[in-house]
Amino acid sequence: MLVEITVKVDGKLVRTHVQNVDGTLEQMEEAIHAMGKRVVNNALQASIQAVDLPRPLFRKTEVPCDIAARSPVR
Repeated sequence: MLVEITVKVDGKLVRTHVQNVDGTLEQMEEAIHAMGKRVVNNALQASIQAVDLPRPLFRKTEVPCDIAARSPVR
């Protein structure tokens, strides 16, 4: 039996995997399950890479010039 798994993220084709699976029903089930796990892992990695880098939650605080000038140097 020819099994095809196609994964799309936001309408873009991320991964297509085609494999011929044969044997007993149990062997075919195990082969299809393993194939699905591999394809899902690849799709997850591709979708993570497609996401824009998030902006930092916090900015580094800068000391205003007037406060820095009043602080004693130690």
